[in-house]
Amino acid sequence: MKASVYLKEAKGNGKQGVSCICFRVRDKEIDIKVASGLQVVDKYWDGNALRYRRNTIVDKNEQKRIPEQIAAIIEQIETSFDRNKADGDWLRQVIEDVLHPNLAYERKHPNLLTRLSEYIGRHEGTRQTKGQIENLYRKLTRYVAYNREIMENKEFNLFVETISLEDMNDFRGYVVNEHLLYLEHPDFYKDYIPAQYKPKEKSSTTIINTMNLFCVFLHWCKKMGYTSNEVFLQYGCKVPVYGVPFYLSIEERNILYEADLSSTPLLEVIRDIFVFHCYIGCRVGDLYRLTRENIKDGFVEYMPQRTKKCEAKTVRVPLHEKALRILSKYENSDTDKLFPFKPVYTYNSGIRELLKQCGIDRMVTVLDTHGYKTVQKPLYEVASSHTARKTFVGNLYKQVPDPNLIASMSGHVEGSRAFARYRNIDDDMKRKLVDMIN
Repeated sequence: MKASVYLKEAKGNGKQGVSCICFRVRDKEIDIKVASGLQVVDKYWDGNALRYRRNTIVDKNEQKRIPEQIAAIIEQIETSFDRNKADGDWLRQVIEDVLHPNLAYERKHPNLLTRLSEYIGRHEGTRQTKGQIENLYRKLTRYVAYNREIMENKEFNLFVETISLEDMNDFRGYVVNEHLLYLEHPDFYKDYIPAQYKPKEKSSTTIINTMNLFCVFLHWCKKMGYTSNEVFLQYGCKVPVYGVPFYLSIEERNILYEADLSSTPLLEVIRDIFVFHCYIGCRVGDLYRLTRENIKDGFVEYMPQRTKKCEAKTVRVPLHEKALRILSKYENSDTDKLFPFKPVYTYNSGIRELLKQCGIDRMVTVLDTHGYKTVQKPLYEVASSHTARKTFVGNLYKQVPDPNLIASMSGHVEGSRAFARYRNIDDDMKRKLVDMIN
């Protein structure tokens, strides 16, 4: 087999005196010719030495680059030549692999987005978590496209084998500033973000959660044997900062239970759902899945979807007398669902309206997650479906400060770090503990 180089006149305006470097491979009946993307100035080129003549006006870097690339292509031809597979496509691929190593690497290694797509397909967790991973995929897709189109790095790509700490920090910076970049480059983003979903400034907690999810994915890639890269350990998972837990007191919950809402039927239904929710403390997704079959011998019995993968354990919560009374109002419903559930956004806005109408306006301290400053707001402005879960856990914890006992009814995994966000050790609890050593 013999590999050789020859010149062919380059075509196009302004190409006079410029030739394209072509490669030829011959071996018995095989004779393959392919033009490369390399071009040289004829009058300064030495065809025998395959380099530029000395003391020319051609840039010194160019004088060095062209011979090196020619030598690398010939070496790759000699290394990969197979008489049974050699053809024009093979030779073109050899040339491209040398001239565009990033494209060659991408052809042989699935890129990060391909791996992330596989991760999504294999994910066995909750729909909520899967949705968050899909959101990460969209962010990374925009990040790659932004670097290629706006930053004009046409060959930009990410691979789990080579992603660096610098890459991760750069992606984080992109996520932090995307709402500003959207304003600077509206024409670019119109192909990626519908106008009604205009990005907003992300809270520090949201950014931390996004990057933690990224680290979890990279760790999965290592476990799958796709890479030995441990950049996720260098980056390190961060702990989000949360405000002081707030929830309804028993007295406030009872005010809602006893309120006459007959003049506002929708609010009455939301009140019933919310107060019942406060008595069982499950996640809203689990609440909406409950049916009559989940009520057994005065207990509500269900398997939490979010912790199902971690620990397939059935949760049993004894139903309070008030919770049973609320259920009895809907016994003759045509559906098997416990309540005529509303969309979650209607449920959340209804909870806030309910608290406002019932005068639950106690000021609570919440965290402004954009600046990590604490602010005071009335409870009816910040309450949501999650407040019911915190009300259940918080009030139980004040009576019996045993995390594992309460977790057995709230659906938390034993020892869950998230549990601390659902209860607060207040002064009354401290006094009771001190009184116990009197």
